[in-house]
Amino acid sequence: MSDLIAKLPTAIAEGIHDRLTQMGRAIIDTRGERAGAGDAEIVSTDARTMDQVRADLLADLLLAGTPALDDTRDSTAGPLGKIRARIQVVIPAHSLAGDDHDACDLVGRSPIDAATARVLAGGNAVWERLVTHPVTGAVLEVDSYRVPEKMRRYLQARDQHCRFPGCRQAAIRCEVDHNVDHALGGKTATCNLCHLCQRHHSMKQFTCWRVRQLSGGILEWTSPLGRIYREDAPTPAVAFTPADTTRPPF
Repeated sequence: MSDLIAKLPTAIAEGIHDRLTQMGRAIIDTRGERAGAGDAEIVSTDARTMDQVRADLLADLLLAGTPALDDTRDSTAGPLGKIRARIQVVIPAHSLAGDDHDACDLVGRSPIDAATARVLAGGNAVWERLVTHPVTGAVLEVDSYRVPEKMRRYLQARDQHCRFPGCRQAAIRCEVDHNVDHALGGKTATCNLCHLCQRHHSMKQFTCWRVRQLSGGILEWTSPLGRIYREDAPTPAVAFTPADTTRPPF
């Protein structure tokens, strides 16, 4: 037996370990499901520990390039093919803004430099932002830029179409916009999101048009000349009324 040691940046090393762990867990879970099924035709002799599975996966990925240990390798949507390393970084609010170069924390591991944290923040779609108080270290906000699928479906049902006044481009052909830019502190929440067609999304981003979301999904648009336009949330296409229990059934 031999030891294989690599000296890597902390974020890269943690990402590799996380990916191998997720892949290993998928294999062990599949092994457990097959054993619990009680199928006499399926006999598993795999008794490897998590560490052993991780080591085998690392060797297979390096030598073969693809995880041949994946039981669903012949499927176009196998679980291992979907796995991506997920890195969570704690960044003080002033470091995220670029105001200083204090060290940031790679959760569960060791500090990393602020420059590396900012690169991770800007380049990874599944990165989660934990903004902390610069003095107390208390978590101020947990958020991500990516819109969850359930939230996306809710927004499609609420908006129905592009929310710029007068535009009726269907929501399924629109883009989800952060009313207050996520990079400027805007939350990924229904109270800060709406559908805009590509044309009006670009217009909001590159011209002097501004939008503010009020309660109930109402949008207040301000034109470059200062005029204000109110865009109410569309009325649902399907409505239900309470059953009239006072009238006879026939």
